[in-house]
Amino acid sequence: MCSALPSNIKQSFYWSKWLTFSASALVMLCAGLSYSFGIWSDAIKKQYNLSQLQVAGIGTAGNVGGYMAIFAGLLYDWLRGMNRVGPVLTLLVGVALHFLGYFGLWWAARGIFQPPYWVLVIIAFFTCNAQTFMETGAMVTSIRNFDTERGTVIGILKSFLGLSGSFFTTIYVSFLEPDATSFLLLLAVVPSAIVLVCTFVINFVPYIQVEPHTKSHAFHLAFTTVIGLASYQAVIALARNSEDFDTWDGVLMTGANIVLLFPILAIPMIFGGLRSRRLRDLSPLVKAEDCPPEMEPFLERQDRETPSAVMSVESTPLQCLRSQEFWLLFVTSAITSGCGLTLLNNLAQMVEALRGSGSTSVFVSVFSITNCLGRLCSGFLPDRMLREQDVPRTVSLIVLSVLALVACFLNAFAQIEWFATAAGVTGFAFGGIQGIVPALASEIFGLRNLATNYSMLQIGPAFCSYLQATYLAGTLYEKARQRHGDHVTCKGTDCFQVVFLINAGLAVVAVVTSVLLWHRTRGLYHKVIEVTKAERAKRGLQGEFEEARSIMKKMGAENKLMHAILAQGRSLIGKLQEAMPSEEGNSPRAVDAMQDLGTFIGEAKRKLEEQAALFKRMDDLPNWRRGLTG
Repeated sequence: MCSALPSNIKQSFYWSKWLTFSASALVMLCAGLSYSFGIWSDAIKKQYNLSQLQVAGIGTAGNVGGYMAIFAGLLYDWLRGMNRVGPVLTLLVGVALHFLGYFGLWWAARGIFQPPYWVLVIIAFFTCNAQTFMETGAMVTSIRNFDTERGTVIGILKSFLGLSGSFFTTIYVSFLEPDATSFLLLLAVVPSAIVLVCTFVINFVPYIQVEPHTKSHAFHLAFTTVIGLASYQAVIALARNSEDFDTWDGVLMTGANIVLLFPILAIPMIFGGLRSRRLRDLSPLVKAEDCPPEMEPFLERQDRETPSAVMSVESTPLQCLRSQEFWLLFVTSAITSGCGLTLLNNLAQMVEALRGSGSTSVFVSVFSITNCLGRLCSGFLPDRMLREQDVPRTVSLIVLSVLALVACFLNAFAQIEWFATAAGVTGFAFGGIQGIVPALASEIFGLRNLATNYSMLQIGPAFCSYLQATYLAGTLYEKARQRHGDHVTCKGTDCFQVVFLINAGLAVVAVVTSVLLWHRTRGLYHKVIEVTKAERAKRGLQGEFEEARSIMKKMGAENKLMHAILAQGRSLIGKLQEAMPSEEGNSPRAVDAMQDLGTFIGEAKRKLEEQAALFKRMDDLPNWRRGLTG
């Protein structure tokens, strides 16, 4: 029987990391509601008679709050040693800020209290800042739980965040439109309740958990859920643009949204249950023949080592700020995110400038869906390329930076006939950057202070959301409008052309910094690739061990059958000996005995050939025993 594996981890109850993963997906679905600003901003504008510039100021405050994750990161890392309490407290702060923020905005929109403009700006900042606590508590915990699949996990969770706005917009369209004020109350209550329920099952599992053999199937099921939701949201957006819906249509749309979430909710039930079970806890249940002595050192190494322990240097926030790698990633992330936000924040005005008014929702849908797909692909594909083809993740960052550059040129010379293509490329590049930066931060700077280090990187997009998407775009748009002599709107392809050409120049800088980051991290990724090769070898040894164990079981069964056949042969020979002396070998009894003996010899020959084939299969597995004892 396998001996108990050594560990200094105190035995305690933990929820399964698959349950944590599913709950984190629901939290992320509630953590991207800053994208719904366009729905409720008009209610605030009319209630307070604000100018468009003042409304843009509230939106910018929300954007900055949504990216200013430093407070959430510091809190999470401060509580990092508390595997259950740390994530819970971080998420509870997010729930409190979210509820109080949207409830305060609802009060303001209803006119129940009349705060000055600067108070509205502060409320918008902290309302959207709540999502950084939700994202940090959910995503960082899941990254720590699945450190060898971090890219895949980030891609899936970031995709749910990308779908957040459209998911709740469907509910608004179904039941509340055009009452945007009531939508604020909905945003205060429903997401807060969902996150509150999920909070208490999110924890870090500090040991090797028993995993299903079909682990990859769980992630495929999550992929299917995301793609199903994204496709459905696209269909709903297109249908909404062409026809009106009644109450029953709304009920069906909302019900379908909820049903499409069932696969992600079913993952913990299918793959391992609700409670986490440590690998060593099953050792008393394993038979001695299923776990030979040479297997124990292998299991001990597996219990105390994870690839993340050797894949990266554990950098403190101060060390990050002193490193060139941090600033290269910071600049790349900031500029490419700013290029995407420029289109996102000015999409309605750009469609109007291209004389495509009335079709804005179609382009919003295209951007949202490709944004989601970009997040999904930037998590899954670089992970797979790194593990299976030894391609550093920084190569994917270079590709996304080039794609952002291409998107800027497409937007600069866009025509309404193919503007959907430009919006799609921009959305994919923007989503891809959001998905790949956390994985890069965890690999280059380590997992220990990931929450704080990643939150510092988020300051870049927050800054560029104002510099590129608000100040630069707003100033140049106003100049173009005055040049056209229109006092309200600007019409023409040149209204945003200079904006995106300047963004293209900045994107060239992002491409250069991403290439420099690839060059500076080659040594690190050489180590990462060596670790992934070792992991592949380990998985191969595990597979060979399972096959060898299966062969040995079959050989044991075949040996028992051979004993039975030999006993039958001895019986047949005895019968033949009894028949031969008295019947001189030519009686029916003797003939029957000879026929039975011939059948026996044929059966024995066949079984011996099967035994030889099994031994040949064992000879084809020369490495498993050496690997287990090495």
